Amino acid sequence: MLHAKRNDPPSRQYEITEDGRALTAFSLRRGRVGARFTLHGVDYLVRTHRFSGSYELLGADGTAVATTDRVRRSWHMTCSGRVVPFSRTAAADREHTMLDDGGERVGAIRLTGHLRSEATADLPGLDSGLQVFALVVVLLRRRRKRAAAAVRGASLSGG
Repeated sequence: MLHAKRNDPPSRQYEITEDGRALTAFSLRRGRVGARFTLHGVDYLVRTHRFSGSYELLGADGTAVATTDRVRRSWHMTCSGRVVPFSRTAAADREHTMLDDGGERVGAIRLTGHLRSEATADLPGLDSGLQVFALVVVLLRRRRKRAAAAVRGASLSGG
């Protein structure tokens, strides 16, 4: 099981541990690039496609390792010819469930902690790089929705 925790709640820097051992760290960046992380000596880039709402995991050579379609209530991650379905199962994007081919729950990503500053991912059958990617996607989606809500709130208040 992966556990992501923000170093300092106002920051965008997260550390990921796997079963209590340090695995990697990443920062949720603004703009086109979503996040960068290094796992087992390999650099990865999570690229955000702003207008389509999809995400890509790029390897060190720039090739796509995994992609998602638009992340909504239900979404899919495609990797190595395999399609992994996810479904949001709690309000406010607090839980995304990984489903098997029959639609049964096999894993989950949960946002926890004060101000949702922590997250856990239990995604059996996926290698650690894909688990980190799915976790980063959910965190980026949450950040995107919060930013949109802030803009709507400011425009409604006349600010």
